Formats: sequence, structure tokens, C-alpha cells
Amino acid sequence: MSFTSNSRDPTGFVMASARILIVEDDRVVARDIGQQLVRCGHTVAASVASGEEALVVAARSPLDLVLMDVRLEGELDGIDAARRLREAHGLPIVFLTAYADEETVQRATVTEPFGYVLKPFEDQQLRTVVEMALYKHAAERRLRESEQRYAATLASIGDGVIATDCESRITLINPVAETLTGWSREEAACQPLANVLVLIDEDTNMPLVDVGAAVLREQAPVDLPPKTRLVGRQGREVPVETRVTRIVDDVGQVVGIVLAIRDATETRRAAQAEILRETNERLGAAMWGSNVGVWELECDGDDEQHWVLRCWNVREWLGYGEHAGAPSFGRFMALVHPDDRKRFEEAIRNQLRSGAALAVEHRLLHSDGAYRWVLTRGTSRKHAGSTPVCLSGTLIDITELKRAELALRVSEERFRGTFENAAVGIAHCGADGRFLRVNQRYCEIVGYTRDELLKMTFRDVTDASYLPESESRFGLLFEKKIPHYVEDKLLIRGDGTRVWVNVCVAMQWEPGEQIYHTIAVLQDITERRALEATVRVARDEAQAANKAKDQFLANISHELRTPLNGILGYAQILRHDDGLGARQRSQVAVIEQSGTHLLTLINDLLEFARAGAGRIELQPADVPLTPFLEMLAEMVGVRAREKGLTQTCAIAPCLPAVIRVDEKRLRQVLLNLLSNAVKFTDEGAVTFTVRQASTGVLRFEVSDTGVGIRPDQIGRVFQPFEQAGDTERRSAGVGLGLSISQHLVWLMGSEIHVESEHGRGSRFWFDLALTAPGDGGCAADDADCATKQAIDGSADDPSGEPDAPAPLAVPSHENMEILHRLALRGQMRDVMRHADALLESDGRYQAFARRIRRLAENFESRELLSFIERHWNGREQA
Repeated sequence: MSFTSNSRDPTGFVMASARILIVEDDRVVARDIGQQLVRCGHTVAASVASGEEALVVAARSPLDLVLMDVRLEGELDGIDAARRLREAHGLPIVFLTAYADEETVQRATVTEPFGYVLKPFEDQQLRTVVEMALYKHAAERRLRESEQRYAATLASIGDGVIATDCESRITLINPVAETLTGWSREEAACQPLANVLVLIDEDTNMPLVDVGAAVLREQAPVDLPPKTRLVGRQGREVPVETRVTRIVDDVGQVVGIVLAIRDATETRRAAQAEILRETNERLGAAMWGSNVGVWELECDGDDEQHWVLRCWNVREWLGYGEHAGAPSFGRFMALVHPDDRKRFEEAIRNQLRSGAALAVEHRLLHSDGAYRWVLTRGTSRKHAGSTPVCLSGTLIDITELKRAELALRVSEERFRGTFENAAVGIAHCGADGRFLRVNQRYCEIVGYTRDELLKMTFRDVTDASYLPESESRFGLLFEKKIPHYVEDKLLIRGDGTRVWVNVCVAMQWEPGEQIYHTIAVLQDITERRALEATVRVARDEAQAANKAKDQFLANISHELRTPLNGILGYAQILRHDDGLGARQRSQVAVIEQSGTHLLTLINDLLEFARAGAGRIELQPADVPLTPFLEMLAEMVGVRAREKGLTQTCAIAPCLPAVIRVDEKRLRQVLLNLLSNAVKFTDEGAVTFTVRQASTGVLRFEVSDTGVGIRPDQIGRVFQPFEQAGDTERRSAGVGLGLSISQHLVWLMGSEIHVESEHGRGSRFWFDLALTAPGDGGCAADDADCATKQAIDGSADDPSGEPDAPAPLAVPSHENMEILHRLALRGQMRDVMRHADALLESDGRYQAFARRIRRLAENFESRELLSFIERHWNGREQA
């Protein structure tokens, strides 16, 4: 239809010139209508009197509108002619009639006319009806074109589309939706949506509720599961993605829904392909960075020459690199160790015959010339006829595992050899005490064969008098109240005799806290028990002799001092007698000097005896330091000046005014050192120095320019009855002064050190930790405390002697024996545990326990044994 714009009516419709056909059998009326149309700006395409003519004109020329008289002459009246024109050409019809009865109007309505004009009519009336008809026809045409475009769009898109009304009944379904659901458009029309669209939740495999009804009921979108599948009418299932949209009219009411359904098969495949690709990449990256390979063997017949082997990351970690093409099985077999080839080939052929899983360990040649142990696993893939055609599997490097297994076997053999050849008896017992395993030495100690013991329990070989205590300790071990126990007891040998043994029992636990077995270490101590009995007798005799010695020394001291006091007293009286001549005075001086020397010897012997018996006690008190030191310098200064020596007393500034010490014992030590310095110095100087060695520590030092000490004598100067120097000077004493002084300094918590060069002089010094005045100093009888300080000072002082002998408070004989046995076996952890237990049991053993623990922590087994044996043999009773 084409028409030219003429004018615009008030509604905005553009009135145009239209080609109009007039069908009117009254020629006068037809002429008048034509004139009116021309006046309205339209064109009269033709004017005919019958319906038949109208059909002919419409067929050969384009028309925009037909004005049709309802009553026409001929076979076709106006209504029939209008119906045919409408069906054949889709032309808009406006009826012209003078009759408007109900029957006529009803017949005319069937043809869907675009208007009525009742004769007679005015120009304006005709014009209005014609324009409205043209407007309505144009609107219908646009609507049809829109519907055609909409239908073409729905038919061409790849998604299925289903529309429903407000009752969730289908009003539209496109071809894609027909294919997906299996319902044709005609069959689906007016069907409930739930009958046509059947969705399944893939995660739960449960049908979804009626989506349309849910959206209409909730007046809001419904969340669908992320993965759904659509079940078609014929049972075909398709993974889909579904979107639901509500249809809302002009007033906001929901009048239906539209569902867009997309076949997600390809999307799923693409996603799975991407996941598979990423998985393969990750697997490849992980495999490429490890000693794990993948292989596939195509077996074409029985001839290995035709077998093809493909490998991934096998040749790489063997150092060869991947070869192009498919390598032969024979090339791979060349890399297999000659000793493993036959076994490997048999494993492959056995898998092909039986279909059993392949798992074989063998060696492969690396590019560096060494062989690597590998574990090859695989399974077969078969045709429908169950004929194996392909093997595939993995290849894993187990070289380190093989080395670990070899090391374990060597360790087991070493353990077995150690177990069997141990110098002590070793037995493993079950929870019921039954022997599980014994070595040869155990059999020799108890006098039974191995087979006999494996039928017995430890109770069968234990003397009845010791059995209750052994079982009690055994029970504590099982209750985890003790980690182990040690006991001496009598065992009954196979011949009925008794044997003394020392047994150490510990528990071996599995990771799951289930008892595996007990371990008992047995030593024959029969000879030691006899020796101990002998030692006890000797000790008792020695103690009796020592007591007699002490009594003798006390008696002889009294007996000697009584006449000696008289001699010294009369010598002093005679020395002041003016009636004596020079020769007589000299003789009296010799008598006095000899008596004084004899008194010194008696005092030294008694002091040494007290030190040996541990009866020297410290009496700390507050002592003014400067007057004390000046007095010492003055006491020694007289003798130094007589020999023409220079005496220097160097007292550092800022020393404490008062110190808390045993004044008598400190004076005794310092006088001994100063007197020795003067005695062994003929010319030069004697220097007495007191200074702070560190915070809270005073250092007392005596140095001289005397004869010095030869290197071979330095180690003996503190031993009793040992003297350094020439014979003349040695005769001045018995060699007890330095030994007694060292013992006193030990009690004070320190140790005397010495440096000397023969012919050039000596230097003696010791350090004392200060105690604040008024505080309780170290107890008079606290020798152990002093010992601890001495040990610590030796370790910390770089000028000290760490291994210098010191009197330690050592534990009981039984504890020393346990420590010695553990150290002998190298069980350093048990040594430390026992030392900790000693420290917890009695604080007096602190110094001893600390030294034991330090040696054990550093695994200084030889030094540890020497330390234990030295203090065991010369043990002081705690």
C-alpha cells in the first residue's frame, strides 16, 4: 500500500490519499460516493456493481480500501464478496448499507469489517469512516508484521522458549522447545507447564516443582539449581540451563511467564574438557617434577619385536630425554638390569596371560651409568573377545626406599650380632614374663639352654626370697609409674646353684601404646659381691685404724704440747735475761726456733687429720677488709725485711669495707701463701694483691721472684707431704701447708691456682664470692655447697683447672653402680635422667649431678667413666 501524506488529524494520524474500490449497484449513489472521496483527497480505483466484478478488479490492481454495498445483485451479495476479498487479498472493507437490522450486522461481523456507513451520509461522515478504516488496517498490518518477525525470531534462536498465561498454561512454544520437550506446538497448547517441562535436580536427582506455578505464586523469581536436566516426552534427558521471566501488563499485573531453555550439553562438554585439560596440565607438571613415569605398551602378538612402548616422564628422569616416535619394547628392555630382565619379561607375559595386576621391582640404567630401583605397576585393556592388546601403568623410582631397606637390614644384622655377642645377658620378655628371646650370655649366666628358657618365665629362675619385690617392680613398670628399674638378686641356675646378678629392666612400647616386650639386661655380679664383702671388711678395719689414728694424734698432741709449752716458755724467759751472753742468747734462740717449728708441725698434722676426716667447719663473720689485709702484710713483712726482700701490698680501690668470711681460715690460707713466697725467695720482691675479679668476686693473689717450681712438680704442690724447692727449704716443713690451704679454699667455694717458671718465680691466686655483711654465709659444715661453687668456678674461670680434683658429695654405692653401668653401655640419656633424679632427691648432690649431666650431654663417655670411677673409689659418704 502506498499513499501520499495530505494532512494530520488532531489525534496525530496522518491522512493519506488511498486507492478505493466502490462496489455499489446504484450508479447514482456510486457516482456521489466517488465525488465525495475525491473531495476528501482519495482516488477512486474503480466503481463496480457486483461482487464478481469486485473480485476481478482486486485481482489485477492494488487497492487500499473497499466500500461495499451490503445488498448487491448477482450470486454474491456484499457480505459474501467482502469475505472473499478479505480472505484472498486481506483488504479492509467498509460496508455501505441503508439497512442496519440485527441479522445483517451479525452476518457482516463475521467478515471483520473496518466500519459501517449508513445511507445517506455526509462528506464528513464518509471521510471519518474511511480514515478510521485505513488507520485500523495499517495498525493490523504492522501488528501482523511484528508477529511474523517475532515468530521468525522464536523459530531461529537456539534457545527453547515457552510462554504461559496466568494459570501456568502454555500459550506459546517455539520449535527448539518442541525438540527439547518432545511436545508439538499443537499438543502443548493450553497444557499445564508442569506436564510439558519436566526438570530434574542433578545433585539430588529429584524432580523440581512446577516452576511456572512457583513464579506466579511467589510473584518473584525462583532460584533454580545450578545443574538441571530436562526429561523429554520420550524419556530423552538433556542437561539444560533455564531462565524464567514474568510477563507484566500495563497495570503491573503478572499475566504469565516466559521460560528460556538452553541445551547445556556442549557447554558441559566444553567445561569438562577445560577441567580435563587443566587436570592434565597439573598432572603433567607434577609428574614432570617427580620421579614418577607413565607408560603404555601395545602388544601386537607374541613377538616382542612388534611391541610398541610409549613413555611419559620415564626417559626424562633417567636422563635420556624423550625420543621422537614410539620406541620399541626391546629398546626399553636394554635399559633393564641384566639380572632383572628375565623376571621382568615373565611378569609382563604372566599379566598378559592371566590378566592379574602387574607389580614388579627391577633396576633401570640411568644416563650417569648407575642403576635406579623402580616399581612398575600396570593393568591391561581388552577387546570384546577378552584378548589383551594394551598394558598401561606407572613407574616409580624406589631407589631411596631400597637403600633404606638395605640400611635397615644392615642395622638389624648389627643389632642381632650385638645382641648375640654382648658381654652381658639380654632377654626379651612378654607381658606375662615369659621369655621371648635370650642371648647366649644369658643362657650361660642362668645355666639353661635357649630352648629351655623360651618355655619359662623370669619367675622360674628367680630365688623365692626376691620374687615378691621383683614382681612389684615389674607391676610398677607396666603401670608406667617408673620408666625402668634396677635390682640385685639371686637367680637359681639350672644345676640348682645360686648366682648373684644385677638386672636392669625397661619396657619397649609400640606407637599405639600397646606393650611389645620388656628388655632385661643381666650381669653376673657374684665376684663383685664377694669383692664388696672383702671391701666392707677392709673398710671397717680402715675406719677402726683411722679412729685409732685420730685417738693417737689427739693423745700425742696433748703429750707433745705439754713439754713443748714448757720449753718455749722457758726459752722466751731466758731470751729476756740480761745475764746471758751473746753465745748463750744464740743457743736460746735456736731452742725457741726449734720448738716453734715443732709446734707448727704438730698443728699442721692435726689440721690435716681434721681435713681428711671432714671435721673442719667454717665460722663466717663480718670482717673489716682493710685492717685485716694490713695485719697480714705486717705479719709477713718482718720476715721479708730480714731477708732483704721488697714487699708490696696492692689493695685495689673501691673494695667493700666489710666482707663476711671465716677470718681465721682465710688468714691461715693467706699467711701460708705469703710465708711460702718469702721462704722460697732469696732476692727480689713478694707482691700481695687484692682486687675485684668480677662483680661480687674478690681475687687474692701472691706472687714472688723466687726459685719457682719445675713443670714436673706443679701438679704435686697441693698433694700432702709434697714439697717443691731445694732440700734446705724442704726441711722447713712436712708439705702439708698448701694441701690444707687448698682444702680450706674449697670449703670457701673456690680453688687455689698456680703459675710458675722455674728460676723466675711463682704466682698463686684464688677468687672468693662476696657475701653481704649480716647475711647468712655458707654453712660451716656445708662442704657440698662449697664444692659446687668450686666446680662452677673452675668451669667459668679461664685461668682455672676444670679437672682439678675436688671433694664432692657423692651418692650411695648403689647409685654410683647404676651410673657406672649406664655410662659403660653408652646410655647417656638414662645417665642424665638418673642424675636429675639424684638432684631432686637431695640438694647436696647438685655439684656432682651437674658435672655428670654436662659430660653425658656432650657424650664424653671416656671422661664420664673416669669421673665416676674416680669419685666412686674415693667416695665421701653423704
